Amino acid sequence: MHYGWMVVAVGCLCIFACLGLGRFAIGMLLPAMGAALHLSYSQMGLISTCNFFGYLAAVLVSGWVQAHCGARKLIFAALVLVGVSTALIGTARSFPVVALLYALTGIGSGAANVSMMGLVAAWFNSRLRGRAAGFIVIGSGFAILLSGQIIPLLNALRPDGWRLSWFVLGGTVFVISVICWLVLRDRPQELGLDKVGDRAAGPSEPPGRMFRPLDRRAIYLCGVIYFIFGFTYVIYATFIVTVLVQEYNFSEQVAGTFWSAVGLLSLLSGPVFGTLSDRIGRRGG
Repeated sequence: MHYGWMVVAVGCLCIFACLGLGRFAIGMLLPAMGAALHLSYSQMGLISTCNFFGYLAAVLVSGWVQAHCGARKLIFAALVLVGVSTALIGTARSFPVVALLYALTGIGSGAANVSMMGLVAAWFNSRLRGRAAGFIVIGSGFAILLSGQIIPLLNALRPDGWRLSWFVLGGTVFVISVICWLVLRDRPQELGLDKVGDRAAGPSEPPGRMFRPLDRRAIYLCGVIYFIFGFTYVIYATFIVTVLVQEYNFSEQVAGTFWSAVGLLSLLSGPVFGTLSDRIGRRGG
């Protein structure tokens, strides 16, 4: 097996940590944390907004930082930041502290996510990148699935069980950061390897074929599409569990089972559509 698939496996863990636990798990934690800290819906939304301000700030500079220090170092540092900040949220006593710490979580999430997806291009021929990226992104689906089952159990262990949940999330992310440091490499040449698929299919792109000025319209269009995607799913992922618990009187366990079902269904999308995009093109996929 080519080492590139080890990069994919650890990349799945990276996305599990930086997005799955660093972003999506908060939906399961908001009902209990909101009740304990007396947070309004507006404040809950602002906490999520702070996370995405941090994420946006990281995205804007992570390419420059990665070019200077390498993806492996940046991913490790970013995941350590996610782990420490999420664990500290478990000690927070007020809304401003939670908002500040979750903004730091967003910075780590953005840096780790962008750097990890960039490694796909470094390790995989373009004919296999969709499949590789598809398997990496299902990490967030696994996190949704597990958080829907584990967090209600942790919350029920003691009156402030939501704090224990944040500690467990932070510790898990830190362990994954160490795994990423040990396994990931910035490029296959470090191990004397070619990209996955290069020998069978030839080079991915002709030399010098990079982004040109004519590509800017396509990049802007992708940005608009991704904005619409983010605007819809972020609101849903932030509030759906809180609404089920506070407005429809679901127990955390029942709402968690629903959330786990969302994660389970999402596991199919990455590999299926990633492989499909390799066969019929990204636009068609």
